[in-house]
Amino acid sequence: MSFKSLVRKEINQENTVMHRRGGFALEATMFVMILMTVLMLSAYSAALSTTRASNLDYRAAQVAYAAEGGADAILAQLADALEDGLLEDGELASVQPPEMEGFSFSRTNVRKIGGVVIETVTDGPFAGLYSLTQHIEITSEATDPFGNTSAVVVAAKAQAFPIFQFGVFFEKDLEATNGPSMTFAGWVHSNGNIYLSSNNAWYRDMITTPNKIFHDRKDNHSVKNGVWIADAGGRDVKLLFDSRTHPSPVAFRARSNTDFDNRLKTDAYDVDSLKLPMPEGVDAYELLRPRDPGDGQLERAAKFSWKADFYAVIDMEDLNPGQGNPTAELCARMTIQRPGAKSAPSQAQCMQIFDFSWGTFWESRERRYVDVLDIDVGELFAWTGADPALITNILYVTFVNVAQGRDPSGDGIFPVVRLVNGRALGNPITIATDRPLYVQGDYNTDGWQPASFVGDAISLLSNSWNDRDHEDPTIVRPNASNTTFYGAILAGHSATPCDHEDVGCPGGYTDFYGGGIENYPRFLESWSNRTLKYVGALVSIHISQHAVGTWSGRPYRPPRRDWSFDVRFENPQNLPPGTPVVGNIIHTAFRPVY
Repeated sequence: MSFKSLVRKEINQENTVMHRRGGFALEATMFVMILMTVLMLSAYSAALSTTRASNLDYRAAQVAYAAEGGADAILAQLADALEDGLLEDGELASVQPPEMEGFSFSRTNVRKIGGVVIETVTDGPFAGLYSLTQHIEITSEATDPFGNTSAVVVAAKAQAFPIFQFGVFFEKDLEATNGPSMTFAGWVHSNGNIYLSSNNAWYRDMITTPNKIFHDRKDNHSVKNGVWIADAGGRDVKLLFDSRTHPSPVAFRARSNTDFDNRLKTDAYDVDSLKLPMPEGVDAYELLRPRDPGDGQLERAAKFSWKADFYAVIDMEDLNPGQGNPTAELCARMTIQRPGAKSAPSQAQCMQIFDFSWGTFWESRERRYVDVLDIDVGELFAWTGADPALITNILYVTFVNVAQGRDPSGDGIFPVVRLVNGRALGNPITIATDRPLYVQGDYNTDGWQPASFVGDAISLLSNSWNDRDHEDPTIVRPNASNTTFYGAILAGHSATPCDHEDVGCPGGYTDFYGGGIENYPRFLESWSNRTLKYVGALVSIHISQHAVGTWSGRPYRPPRRDWSFDVRFENPQNLPPGTPVVGNIIHTAFRPVY
């Protein structure tokens, strides 16, 4: 073989080897590329699946939150409905789901579980009180635009706290600066601040406020070290600190626990403000006002005028004080409304129950003569007897066209209501008016019935009261005699305008002090060395609108105050008719529905 041929053969063999090597490399490269493609596709598929799962989880979470939001919205509506203390079937049926962008509510309902039960509060700042509790169950189901749905079931309970189970309940600031000794057995609560300064005051039960407690007067600085609060064992402990000396919640709680076993509670304990049964923005005084055709459902359920089964309206326009029988004329002008088939008294019966007189006596706190409508409570029960068509549980009286009337004293008409002959009550009764209310003589002492007095202001007159002794504004007030009153009081009070330590508060003026809890039931006689026994509950929801005479014009000497909470009100069956309640909704359980 020639050299050229040999070289050509070697070259051809080398080319063959190189070709084979090149083919293997290409195959390997293609395999790697295919493998990488498969891996990338797998990773993409996994990522896509994860994204889809994440989207599904996100949407599921969104719709679940929407369902919970629907339940929360329903709870809020129920809280509004409960402001009158009752959850009516119609209120439950009217509950609406919220409007939530991107979601619809296909299944929303509220149902009662069982009936109303009496429960004792076992924890929190109001442990020891009782509530009228209705258990309820709320179902809320939400759906998103992609068809995802979620449902939740929320268990809750609607609590209604009758207000007369408090010994003292003030909607605004409560002041207690008594001179003569005062012992009060009963829970004391104020939605405002509480001011305590006295040489001889004993509180036998809990004291609570969502605001502050001050061991001082409100109108001027005066700290008297005779305020005693019983601890859990009944031992009287002197009050020596307050929200100013112990501004830190931790320090206040520690001191209250040491001194009183936590029986003095303020905002340091997160005490709740107890809302009265009126719509948001409506003054509490509306509870006392006459019927108004424009009143909504909540007002009609809360106002004493709408609760009344004996509603009397007296037209004072153009009454002639100088002619005829004023009682006969007044009964002729009285319009009485009674529900159902209940009957109103005849003209003759009206004149037995009611008696009206012009300028009856000089009211030295108001500094004017008052025109008195007497209600003879004994005659009222003599008329009603036990007849279901006559029985009265809530009697409400109001006067209209007062400014158009004529008054013989010349200082304008000032109508008030007075209860007389009330020693024995025939059945539970509440007597209410939007005007000042006076109670003369022993009341509800022969036997006992659940009873309450409701008015613009309440004045208590002794067994010795005689109108003739109070005709002359210049004479010294006559002596009172020992008198006893059983019944809850709901009325207005005179307030000290501002705290003397607040910037811009004048303080120290003659007419500055409101009179405090010790003068919440008002007096017009000299009670020196006489005892006024009062057993009931003292509730003030507003500032008096008609009886605006200040405490500085006090024409009396204070009594020995033998005051206590009527423990019979701790049984809801013994509450006076129409007792207002404060409402609350508590969320008790939650579960998703799968």
